[in-house]
This record gives sequence, C-alpha cells and structure tokens, in this order.
Amino acid sequence: MSKYIDSLNLSSLRPEISRRTLVVSIALVVIFSAALLLRIMPVKYGYYLNEYDPFFDYYASKFLVDNFDTQGLRGFLDYFSWHDYKTWYPEGRPVARTSQVGLHFAGAIFYLIARNIFGLSASLYDFVVMFPPMVGALTIFPIYLIARRVTSPGGSLLAALIVAFSGSIIQRGNLGWFKSEPFALFLALWGVYFFLTMFDSKRKFNSLVGRSITSGLLLGLANTAWGGSLFFAIVVSAVFIIMPFLNINQGKAIFSGAIFISMYLLISAISPRPGVAIIDGPIGIALLGSLGFAILSYVIRSYSLLKEYSTIITNVIIGSVLGGIIILSFGFLSEVSGRYLTVVLPFQRSGVPLVESVAEHFVPTGAQYFSEYLILLPFACFGIITLFNKHSIDSIFLLAFAGAGIYISSSFSRLMIYSTISIAILAAIGFAALTRSMFKPMLTGFGKRKTGGSEIRVGLKVFYSVVVIALLCFPIITPSYSFNTIYSADIPTAIANSGSTQRAFQGDFLEALAWMQTNTEEDAVIAAWWDYGYWITVMGNRTSLADNATINGTRIEVLGRMFMSPEAESLEILDTLDADYVLIFIAGRKGNDQRIGEFFLLGGGGDESKKQWFIRIGGMQDEEFVEADGFTPNENLWTNSFLGKLMPFVNSVQVDQEGQIIENQPWAQGNTQLYTYQLKYPVDSNGPLRLAFASSSIHPDAPAGAFTGVLIYEIVKDRSEVEEPVLAAPSP
Repeated sequence: MSKYIDSLNLSSLRPEISRRTLVVSIALVVIFSAALLLRIMPVKYGYYLNEYDPFFDYYASKFLVDNFDTQGLRGFLDYFSWHDYKTWYPEGRPVARTSQVGLHFAGAIFYLIARNIFGLSASLYDFVVMFPPMVGALTIFPIYLIARRVTSPGGSLLAALIVAFSGSIIQRGNLGWFKSEPFALFLALWGVYFFLTMFDSKRKFNSLVGRSITSGLLLGLANTAWGGSLFFAIVVSAVFIIMPFLNINQGKAIFSGAIFISMYLLISAISPRPGVAIIDGPIGIALLGSLGFAILSYVIRSYSLLKEYSTIITNVIIGSVLGGIIILSFGFLSEVSGRYLTVVLPFQRSGVPLVESVAEHFVPTGAQYFSEYLILLPFACFGIITLFNKHSIDSIFLLAFAGAGIYISSSFSRLMIYSTISIAILAAIGFAALTRSMFKPMLTGFGKRKTGGSEIRVGLKVFYSVVVIALLCFPIITPSYSFNTIYSADIPTAIANSGSTQRAFQGDFLEALAWMQTNTEEDAVIAAWWDYGYWITVMGNRTSLADNATINGTRIEVLGRMFMSPEAESLEILDTLDADYVLIFIAGRKGNDQRIGEFFLLGGGGDESKKQWFIRIGGMQDEEFVEADGFTPNENLWTNSFLGKLMPFVNSVQVDQEGQIIENQPWAQGNTQLYTYQLKYPVDSNGPLRLAFASSSIHPDAPAGAFTGVLIYEIVKDRSEVEEPVLAAPSP
C-alpha cells in the first residue's frame, strides 16, 4: 500500500496559483476588511439600527420570520395580504404594495438560513444591524470584476479601494443601515458583471443562456429591493441602442439580450413593487424599444447594402424619437411619480415642501462634489479617453453608466452613490493607463530603447509614485472634516444620538421609547412629526399617525398644521386623529453664564430645527413664525402656536456678535437668542395637556452641555377626573 501511495504524483493534485493571482486575492481581502471596519465604526456609539426606514424594514422582516416559525413556508404568503394598523392610524398601511419587498424577504431568508442551518444564536435585530456593512463590503468584488474587464488588476484594485473608502457610499451602507441601497447595489453590480459577460465572443450556448438569466434575475431582484435600481435599465437601454454600431456578433447579442430583458421584466413584475406597471412604464418601453431597435438594425444590416445601412438607421432613429414623443403626448405610458421626474429633470425641482424636506432629496452642493471627487477627477478624465479608444461593449456600458450616473446624481444627494461608482471606475482606468504609460520604457525610432534617458525615467517614476500615493492618501489623512474618510464614517447611528447632530451617544429617545412601551396603553396613539413614526411603532410598540413612508401627504400636512396652529385648533385636530399623546423632540445646548445664569441655546436637529418644514408643509408662511434669519422663532410662534407651548422655553436675552448681552429688546439680525426653562403643561396640569415623560437631558436639574430632550404629553380627554400623573424619567 505504501509503495502504491509513493508511486502517486501527489504534487500534481496541488492547485497551482500564480503569484499575481495570490497578490490580487490578498489585496482584495485587505480591501474588504478595511471596507468592513469603516462601515462598522458607528458601533462605538452603540449597536443599533440606523436612521428611520431600517426600523420598519426590520419590523417587516420580523413579521416574515415570526410567520415562518409558526406556519412554515406558508407563513410567507401572509405578508402579501398584511395590512398594518400600527402605522398610519386609522387607515393603516398595505405593506407589500408600499414597501421594498425584496429587502424584507432577504433579511428574513438569510437570517433563517444562518439560524436554522448554521446555528446562529443571534436575534434577527442583531443580524440585520450587521447585514448592511457586510453586504456593502462584499460589493468591492463585483466592482473589481467589472473594472477588470477594461483595465489591469492594479487598476481594478484601485476601483475597489475607492468604493471601499467612499464617504457617500459608506454613509448609505454602514452599521444598521438595513435599507434599500446596500443590498440592491450588491445585487445590481453582480447583475452588471454577468450582463457584460453575455457579450463575450467565446461563450458557449449554455453559458450564454445561464448568464443572461442570472443577470436579469439579479437586476430584477435589485428593483424589488430599491426603486433606484431602475437606473441600470437606463444604461442597458443605451447599450442596446449603440450595440448595432459595434463590431460584435449581433445575432448572439440580440438573443442573449432578449433572454435578459424577459427575465428582468418578469422578476420585477411579479413583485408588488414595482409590479406589472414596469412593463408599460418608461423602463419597460425603454428596454423593449431599444431591443426592438437592435433587432430592426440587425434585419436591415442583413438585407441592405453597407452604404445604405447608416442612412436607413439614421431614419429609424429619427422615426423612433418622433414615435416616442407621440407616445408621451397621448399618455400611453403609466404615470411617472414626481420623485422619478425630478431625477430625469434634476434642475426642475418638485416644489413640494414634503419632498424638499427630506435630507436625502437635497441637491448635492459643489462642495460635496469637490470634497468627494477632487483627487479622482484628473484620473477620471484619462479613463474617459481610454474607454473611448476601446470601442467595446464593456467600454460603451461604462461610459453610459458614468454619464447617466453623474447626471442623475445632481438631482438627489442619495443618488451620489452612482456618480461615486462611475468616477471610481473611470479614475481607476485612467490611473492604470497613465501609470502604464509612465512606467513603459522610453523608445526611439521603431521599438529601440533610448539609452540616454534611463536616469530621467527612474527619477520620473519615483516622483510620480510619491505624488500618486500622497494624492490617494490625502482624503484619509487630511484633518479637514470635509475630506477625511475616517471622519465621514465615524457617525453615530441616528437613534444613538437621538436623531440630533451630536457626534456622541445621547440616549434620550431610547429612554422615551422604553418608557412608552411600558407606561402607555397598548392601543395608545402617539402624535408626533413623521420622522419619528417608525421608532414609535417598532421600538415603542405603539400606534403612530405618520412615518417615513410618506404614503399620505395630507396626513403629514395636517400634523404640520397641528403643530403651528393655536392651541384650540390643534386640540381639535388631535381629537379628530384620536391621539392620546403628543411627542416632541428638542435639541440644543445648556449653559451657564455669570451675567445671566442658566440658559438654553436651541438648535441641534430636533423639532426646533424642523419647524420651517412644519410651517411650509402645513400650508403657512415662514415669516409668520420665524425671524428674518429663517430660524429664530418670533414672538408669534411662542405665544400663538401649539409648538411654542409644547416647547418648555421662553425668551431670555440676546447675545450680539461681540458677546454683549441685550435684554428687553426686539430680536435683531445677527443676534443669538437664549432661553430659560419654563414648562407650560406641567405634570399636575388639569388640561388640556399634562407632561407624562421628560427625558433626562431636558430636566431642569440636568448638567450643562448638549441636550436631546424628548417630551411626551398626555392629552387630557376627561378633565373632570384628573389623576395625579407621575413624571417618568428613566436614567440613561
């Protein structure tokens, strides 16, 4: 037996890995690790879900997990008929038709696999908190593979590195961001990679079909997780239109494209969102129309003379444009929402205060582009030139992707992820091309090495290397907050700082939600600004009137009017809404001054900072309630608005720009208004409201420093029988 074993050539069984493959693999693992560490930095402030929407997405995934545990796979079907009455009371919310179904099922299914097959002992909450940074870090692998199709391994690694360290991508895929973008981008970028491989000339039939199906499946699933994934259909449509002008196998490309589009539309349509409307909507028409154009071009090329081909195709394009205009003018397409219309026409804002109030809908500023892309732009320009010279399907796709990505990112800050990916890949391609040119031996004549310039070339290489390394490290090591990658990643999850602008743990909202869950009736209805609706429903386990789904703009308008109306009108609105409690959130800073004693400065991301949206969404005018600076509350707000009565402050003194105290004077431009604490609806009030809860940092005896106070008032509905309430303030 031993002789037989000795006779075997076991060395032939050992896998052979080239040095380059080994180096690239190690580099990808290092980049993945760095990307993951950056994305989990908020854990230093606490292990929580981030922002607002992820709480509902967790809530919906939990519904699926709980139903599976009680009914098995059949329990998943209940999701599609689930009407949640704890949100948007009293009408409730049809969850499947108004949610990102793919994300909810992904969270539930991956968790069940990890728990039931691999023995994970963590809760679903813990799992989905970690899900986004893990998926976000894994996205560097499809980025590498996409870039690798048009550039060297070094350039592809740079593309992955840029995406790993991008502030705009990190902040939309960090710890707790169980929301649309991370998972949808992961699916879509893998779908893009398989889409590009469909056009490889040496692919066999089975491989071609498999890759077409896989690509359509992944991009279709991405649509069910995030509506922003529809962007990729725009790029694909552009590729199909340009495809007839490229030197590729048109028949094979059309065949694989037809399979891809069929799978893409099928997967998108069977989900309640986007649903079957995608087929007769702009996206479906764009995909089917571009494929039809490619088929028509192929037929024309097959049966026409070469010199006539370009003329015929030009006429077809003109006719298609005119046909598209006719289709649009007669309204044959399904209606395009205002949000998507703003993406298509980024300089035509909706003008709707509700849409404009959402931070992710803000128009990116020049400073954002400057800080995010300044170092990369020169390389990106070289990348564009390089791609234009390739004339391949890969280069056409990436150019279309970059052009469309940079264009639509000018509409919403949320969409800057597309311009970031575009510029990352372009910069990597340009960097690789420039470096290859720089390090290529100097030649004279026809291929002869120049012997006299070697010393110059070595010096130039060293100088180039030092400059490039310094430029690439600049966004990481610079102390300026606008450039520093570490600083942009080191942000608390929203609930960890109570939704304020503080870069520190502030547990007030966690206190409030814990108190709410244990000290209010199970069927209690909480009135609050819509930002906090998901927190109230999921963490407070109580019924809310509105939340970040914004599916009922009229309800949010009513809430804005309720806060800004006089007390009597506001109480009538609350009675109509059947509310039991009113919650407000105030942020700022408490201080002491020898001249005036204790004072409060308002402004830190609470309702005091959102009041202009209460005003505008409620159909009122800013000048009715704020001073000329657009922020400082005027006397009318304090005396005649419900919000002014809910906030436990009154005007104290002003401080001018030199630090001088100004008393008993009307507010003047440039002055800072300070306040003193005065509760208008105290604990022992017999109506119309009484304070039921005040978080620790808003208490009068709280220490100086930042405060993120949450106040919950009980609406006294029967004033004839007023019980003595107890002010609850759990310790942080």
